[in-house]
Amino acid sequence: MHTAKHLRPLAPRQAEALTHRARGLSNRETAQAMRCSVTNVTNLLAECFYKLHARNSTDAVAKAVKHGLIQLALIASIISGIGADAQEQLRTRIQRRPSVRTIRIRNNREGIA
Repeated sequence: MHTAKHLRPLAPRQAEALTHRARGLSNRETAQAMRCSVTNVTNLLAECFYKLHARNSTDAVAKAVKHGLIQLALIASIISGIGADAQEQLRTRIQRRPSVRTIRIRNNREGIA
């Protein structure tokens, strides 16, 4: 198990992407909100997973909130400020089974024996 001292801080854009994921946004929706490409969002989230030693988005959000890297109060205020229809959509999206993605990591030539 990794402790807080082993977690690397998130860059501002990484924290922003993870906050959007915590709100229930897809990569496409996050890309629109952040005005960048879906590939960029995917890479930002992959870096979050790596830095937080997380297996998936849920794990990454939980660890980021626990260690103060993103603010749960901000997420809660955003969700409470939206209408009932949007809240239902978020509940439905959160209940969906997450997709499995493979992240390719470049080999570190110095680390290869």
